[in-house]
Amino acid sequence: MRGRAVPNTVSVVSESRVSEVVRQNSEYWERLAPHRHGEPVEFFSSGGSALTDDELAAIGDVRGRRVLQLACSVGDEALTFARLGAEVTAVDIAPSHLATGRAKAEALGVDVTFVLQDMMTLDAELTGFDVIYISWGGLCWVPDLTDWTRTVASRLNAGGVLVISEHHPLWEILTVRGDNALSVSGDYFGTDRVGYDDPLKAPEITRTIGAPDVPHRSFVWGIGSVVTAVVTTGLTVRALQEFPIEEMYPGLGEQAMSIPATYLLTAGR
Repeated sequence: MRGRAVPNTVSVVSESRVSEVVRQNSEYWERLAPHRHGEPVEFFSSGGSALTDDELAAIGDVRGRRVLQLACSVGDEALTFARLGAEVTAVDIAPSHLATGRAKAEALGVDVTFVLQDMMTLDAELTGFDVIYISWGGLCWVPDLTDWTRTVASRLNAGGVLVISEHHPLWEILTVRGDNALSVSGDYFGTDRVGYDDPLKAPEITRTIGAPDVPHRSFVWGIGSVVTAVVTTGLTVRALQEFPIEEMYPGLGEQAMSIPATYLLTAGR
């Protein structure tokens, strides 16, 4: 008996709802942003990197290249790119995130252009990049994946690369219930998500200060949806890697190393 066919949806809200979702999410993140500081300046000045070895290998040498980081938060990855010799622009929808990033860049003596911007509607002048990068916890705030990938692809130079480093959608919907025990707490095919049935999937800071009492909406984009949205823009997928991270499934034990926690997709123009 064949299973029910479930489409890989890449657009779930109308254009007017996209702008409303972004507005609400901007307020949500601005409430959280003053409490999020990222790595201290000393981490970077002593040679620390906010990019993993796998990310650095996928991106390659960034010296002299133009890099755009989307949903940059406090800009730790942007600071790492700058210290590696890149010309960096970083965008986010929370002004307090950007203020923290600017302060750290000044303290480190590196040049990063921080821009208050919705990554769904980038200004026309934000174009001509060699690398466009989005890190963990960024893609889940994109309300229309097709529009987003189309926008991003149009901002890449010929030979440029899009790098998506993200929580795995399976991690987003699985909850640890005990040693070697998981339950399904979300819908892999449902896409949009209001709140979090599993609080470990919410932004980490909410476990310290609580979740802001404002509407917000995030999304679970399956691997098929992401790949489809990327290739329909004309980009070529170069690699799709999946990684286990034991601490992302607390309490599961060594079995956590048998399931994916994050993925890394690289696509070229």
